[in-house]
Amino acid sequence: MLPDSLAPSSPAPSERAIQVPVALGVLDTALCLNWLQTSTDPKTPLPGLTTSAEFMPLARQVLASGQPVRQTLALDEAGCTHRLDLILTPMLGPQGETAGAFVGVLDLTETLRVEQALRESETQFRLMFDLATVGMAVIEPSTRRVLRVNQRLCRILGYEAGELLGMSFQDLTHPEDRWHDRRRFRRAVLQLDTDYFTEKRYVRKDGTVVWALVNATFIRDANGDPVRAVAAIFDITDRREAETRARDLAAVVESSSDFIGIAGLDRRGLYINPAGRSLVGLDAEQDITEIRIEDFFMPEDLEQLRQSILPAMETAGRWAGEFRFRHFVTGEPIDVFYDALRIDDPNTGRPLHYATVTRDIRTEKAAEQALREADRRKDEFLAVLGHELRNPMAPIRHAVEILRALGVDGDPRIRWAIEVLDRQTAHMGRLLDDLLDVSRIVQGRIELEPVELRVRELVQQAADGVRALMEEHRHRFVCRLPAPGWRVLGDPVRLSQILLNILVNAANYTPPGGEIRIDSRIEGDSVLIQVRDNGQGMTAEQLDSLFGLFTRGPHAGDADSGGLGLGLAIARRLADLHGGCLEARSEGLGRGTELCLRLPIFTCARSANLNEPPDCPNVSPAGEKPRVLVVDDDPDVVDALAMLLEILGYPVDVARSGPQALELAQRQCPRVALLDIGIPGMDGLELARRLRTQYPDPKRLKLVALTGLGHEQARERSLAAGFDEHLVKPLGRQALLALLESLG
Repeated sequence: MLPDSLAPSSPAPSERAIQVPVALGVLDTALCLNWLQTSTDPKTPLPGLTTSAEFMPLARQVLASGQPVRQTLALDEAGCTHRLDLILTPMLGPQGETAGAFVGVLDLTETLRVEQALRESETQFRLMFDLATVGMAVIEPSTRRVLRVNQRLCRILGYEAGELLGMSFQDLTHPEDRWHDRRRFRRAVLQLDTDYFTEKRYVRKDGTVVWALVNATFIRDANGDPVRAVAAIFDITDRREAETRARDLAAVVESSSDFIGIAGLDRRGLYINPAGRSLVGLDAEQDITEIRIEDFFMPEDLEQLRQSILPAMETAGRWAGEFRFRHFVTGEPIDVFYDALRIDDPNTGRPLHYATVTRDIRTEKAAEQALREADRRKDEFLAVLGHELRNPMAPIRHAVEILRALGVDGDPRIRWAIEVLDRQTAHMGRLLDDLLDVSRIVQGRIELEPVELRVRELVQQAADGVRALMEEHRHRFVCRLPAPGWRVLGDPVRLSQILLNILVNAANYTPPGGEIRIDSRIEGDSVLIQVRDNGQGMTAEQLDSLFGLFTRGPHAGDADSGGLGLGLAIARRLADLHGGCLEARSEGLGRGTELCLRLPIFTCARSANLNEPPDCPNVSPAGEKPRVLVVDDDPDVVDALAMLLEILGYPVDVARSGPQALELAQRQCPRVALLDIGIPGMDGLELARRLRTQYPDPKRLKLVALTGLGHEQARERSLAAGFDEHLVKPLGRQALLALLESLG
């Protein structure tokens, strides 16, 4: 039997299989059964029928009632059970009485066996249909109407089974696929194709699209016309999406401007994209299977490739870094960023291939070189600028020291002027150092020159430096000086810079007519210097960012001070370098701000461990002072320094050129030579080399470079030329004395 949905129509009872009688007989009223025998089967059929337990009761019933009886019997014969269809029909006599009965026996055993097999087959079909892991459907071929579906197909299409029944597969097909699908189905119906096999798209109930592989088989009648179609529908959406991704990836690889290549585990090429072939000079038709990974690299780089890169790919699975490819035609090196990896089987982890995505970085390298060249030129410019600015500052500084040494500062006004010149030239010299290397401030590479300082003088100098600014802003400026005995160890210029930055910040962010106060006190082992204002104040968020680089808030006045927002960031870093800290407090907008500088107190115990030059020069020991040779082509510089040395009691020789210096050195035998680097003709470096050749022992002649070039490269060149020290103009009196007294 076929399932209902596959059967053309339900058969009528009269259409059941024709059943041939096994035996016919006549039963008389004495219950004697006489079989009607045939020539082909002379033996007595079913000899055990009359002795069965069911036959005689039925026979008596028919003879008694005159009504026919039909019943199925089970008869065991020769070890086999037969299923028999027994028919008893009464025979009437002349008077209408029951004279006997006709007996007909049909053997149903084989028919029932076939029907049972059909039922089992139908059950198996239903189970396979309903439980199949792919979508299944029974279709009416002429209309493609759905007659039956399984649950898997319902899940694929997003419909309930009841919703699909009666729908047409043509309607479920994506509109763009319908014409092609209808043509393929028609060819299969007409047996122009073996069967219906296609990939197409269905539209789910929710409107999404699902890709399916559909295979339909037709059940045909005796004339070959299809009466049913059974279709298997496989959901291949994931596969199609993977194929789409693979095609997209292949398109990206083919169109990529990077070198993309794949090699086998034997390191022979399997694939290179067009950009990769172009990069290394390989033709599109050139066979790469004979080209090994090593062939892409410069000969001098092969050792690193074999010892570092390839082992890293094999063991760690990846190597990435800057390297060089070789152009196959010209042999020139190609700077690349080489990113190579091993491709493993995702399931087993077994290595499959090597691959690389390599980027041509020649443009970036050229840009980096251009930046380095620009940076070099910038450094040269700043070095020259610093040199040219330091040269005029040096005689000014020496002139100040000369005036102080001559004792012309008896008048308080002259003394004040000398001190101002002294402080400001020193400050300008330090600022020039920052100009030559601004990154030192940002990166925290500032070098301090610590000395013992009185906090009172430090605060006084900072206050004097901003009085004019306070008056300009019409602020009430109150400065309470610390006690005279408070001392700290620090760089005077840098500590002054911290306080000036704090005070200038307070002046700029306090409205005109506001008040700014400086107070100091001792807390534990620290000196606390507080700068308070009653200005615009700050929020908590502003306090968090106050010490960031390039942080600027709205100024309280009408005009901007023009600062870069670096002052407080530099001040905090300088405070940290001094072992202290700089903190800010504010109770909110409109309630002013307080900046607190905390510095460690300087103690005698600590000072005993320091080897700093004294504030005042020590009295020279009895005996002759060492002779000094000063070499510089600038008359103001050399004459001012020579005059200062003479006033300090040192014998001095002056030279304005290299040859003149060599002659004086040979004749006068100086103990120390102060040489400018940038003198015309024979420069200071060449002069130092020649002097060092004549006087190899620094104890006999100490060579000191005294120049306006303060960057590290200039210092390295000086030491390489034979100089013992490299000092930067302008040279202060204390530093000069420390240098000379170190000669013993």
